[in-house]
Amino acid sequence: MTQVVLKTQKLKDDNLMQYATHIITEMRKAVEIFPEPTPGLNGIETALAAFRLSATEAAYRDTRAIRIRDEKRKELEYLLRELSKYVDTVANQNETIILASGFNLKSNATSYAGAVPKATRLQLEPQEVGSRQIKVKVNRWKGARMYRFEWRKKGEIDWAVQFSTRSTCILEGLEMFQEYEFRASYLGINPEPNYSDIVASYVV
Repeated sequence: MTQVVLKTQKLKDDNLMQYATHIITEMRKAVEIFPEPTPGLNGIETALAAFRLSATEAAYRDTRAIRIRDEKRKELEYLLRELSKYVDTVANQNETIILASGFNLKSNATSYAGAVPKATRLQLEPQEVGSRQIKVKVNRWKGARMYRFEWRKKGEIDWAVQFSTRSTCILEGLEMFQEYEFRASYLGINPEPNYSDIVASYVV
């Protein structure tokens, strides 16, 4: 069952332009999640520019200009609809991935407005010797909009922070042969973190 919803037909021209721009921007930021969008973002951007120009010309109520604007709008809506299918395929009903694309969720999608649950099963995986990297991951939670990973050298007070749209990420630039502490939290509609148990590991 699809989780992406468009609702473009209910949007005014200006709002549709803003929505399309938002999707293009968010998907370009999430290129690791959506490496090869179909249709391509450049093509959608071109259709958006054509629709914006036609809407400006139609402002003078010229019948032909209005007809062209309506055609350009349909072209843009079609491309967004096809792009939503690509997002659906990649996301496989994962709401976090859908939100990363800039598209909206279905109104009947599960609500996660309450407190986030405690992040579970934090795992550490030191990378190759000399890399000064550690791969961290937690169990996925459907309500997570982001994952918050924190670390500090053992004995220190302040935590460093890295956010990820995925339940796993690689932390870089750590000091070799030092012991670090790690923790993680889901971030949902309610942004208050609920941290996992602290796990320690040496960096190699």
